[in-house]
Amino acid sequence: MKKYIATTIVAGMFLLLLVCGVIFVLNIDKVFPEAGRYLAGKNGETDSSSSESGTDSLYRKLIGFDSSSVAAIESYVDGSKLTLQRITEKDEKGKETKTWICTSNSAIEANNSNVNSLLSAILTSCTGTIINDRDELEEYGFDEEGKSSMYFRIANYEGSVTTIYIGFYDYSKEYRYVCVDDGTFRVYRLNVYSAERMLFKEKTVTLIKAFPFLTTDVPSKLTIYEEGEKAIALECTGIDEDSTESKNRVIGYWRVRHPIERKSQDNAVNNLVTDLNSVTLDGVVASGVTKEQLEDYGLYPAAIEYHLEMINGDNTVDSYVLKVGNKNEDGNAYFCILDDGKDGLYDVYTVNTGYVYHGINVIDYVYPYLYLEDSDLLSSVDIEIKGEEKHRMVYTYENVEKTNSAGYTETEEVVTRFFDGKEAIDDDNYAVVVNDNRYTKVTEDDIKFNRDDDLTNDIMTINPYEGFNRVLLALYVNFTIKDIDLEEPSEDQLGEKLAAITYTERDGDVFTIEVFQKEDNRAWAYINGKYAGGCIKTTGIFREEYLLYDVMAALKCIKIIMAMVP
Repeated sequence: MKKYIATTIVAGMFLLLLVCGVIFVLNIDKVFPEAGRYLAGKNGETDSSSSESGTDSLYRKLIGFDSSSVAAIESYVDGSKLTLQRITEKDEKGKETKTWICTSNSAIEANNSNVNSLLSAILTSCTGTIINDRDELEEYGFDEEGKSSMYFRIANYEGSVTTIYIGFYDYSKEYRYVCVDDGTFRVYRLNVYSAERMLFKEKTVTLIKAFPFLTTDVPSKLTIYEEGEKAIALECTGIDEDSTESKNRVIGYWRVRHPIERKSQDNAVNNLVTDLNSVTLDGVVASGVTKEQLEDYGLYPAAIEYHLEMINGDNTVDSYVLKVGNKNEDGNAYFCILDDGKDGLYDVYTVNTGYVYHGINVIDYVYPYLYLEDSDLLSSVDIEIKGEEKHRMVYTYENVEKTNSAGYTETEEVVTRFFDGKEAIDDDNYAVVVNDNRYTKVTEDDIKFNRDDDLTNDIMTINPYEGFNRVLLALYVNFTIKDIDLEEPSEDQLGEKLAAITYTERDGDVFTIEVFQKEDNRAWAYINGKYAGGCIKTTGIFREEYLLYDVMAALKCIKIIMAMVP
């Protein structure tokens, strides 16, 4: 009888515990108010490792927002706060797009792709294991209110906010302790990668620009190195304040300082500066890299380096350096550094191959024309060929009063051009044939021949005025630096003087261009007796096929004008 009673009591107690257990599970939201909100799909699963406080180990989703509802995120680490806010913008067609902006530092630009990827990763992986409710918070890196010196905060568009404080590492260094600021003082153990992902910094979420200057900043200097050797140095000598482009960017006037002293091709340099401003880096691939380790990335010395100085609105100089090295394993990017290295350590980034890393050809940035000014400044051009043949082109200027269509009298400057004393008049009655090696007046047969259906038989005719312009253009085009040759030749290296062109300007300035034979198709170039730092090609001057339409043979074109009889 006693045995039956004992058995009955044990069964009753088991039944009572079972009922209480069911009631507890059904009312878990009341026992842990926050559990219902953050309970993830793994409810009831236990951690294979024992809890450090004896509390049941349940995986809990620590953030109850979906990605599309998030309006702002914030990270506080190392005494620095970084806040990002998502705003809605509309394009011209009214289409809405959501964009991230950095509200804690307006000087940096958020990288939308990086921020969205970061946010998605945080929301997906932010699932922790409960190890403590309140006791011994200091042991986990929190104060008595469950706070620490590092936190991650997230808010949705409805105004709900979740703050997660980050504490110490656990003994294995594979987890960190975190505490959700929900009043429960509950401590969780979170995967170390998931925890530290929430401690994001600027370089994680910003659009990393190698040259983050404003388009209104004024360029000062640009120097480019290849394999540690200076390839070209350029200096901005002024800016074009009247340029229509200056509303969007500063347009500079440049001069090449190295490897030769020359005027530069301003458009090419300004475009390069603009291109550098658009260079963005893909992210950090290695941190704390020493100078010795840079060699592994092809960055010591770097394959190519860009050093740029810009004058900002405060009239102080900002310096930027980008060094580019080897390709990465995928071959779609190059390793690079923004060369601060102030503490002897560097962050290595990657940059898309389409942005930078191209060989520097100095001639692309050197103003190639040996005579630098425009033709409207000229009063005469004297041409000497091998010391034997000489010709003279003269400009005369006269102010003439003319009545415009509105009946008002205007003064207009009229230019008359002479070649060897003969006026180069704009009259087709003096036109000549300038192909098939003919320099004769146009005949009726020529006109008929020119009008057939076979375009390959077309002939070209020009009058004296057109011929004059053709010779002048030929002088500009052909007397240009084609090769940089820094070593000035000695007197015994100079060959025959092939030609000398003297430009006399209206204000009396004189520029004499001389070329001396170097090789079969090249000639040393001099400006006013000073070596020009390079060579010109002579094929465009003396070759026989100068009559082709796309070939401007400077000195041979003289024959065209000589055949004219005004």
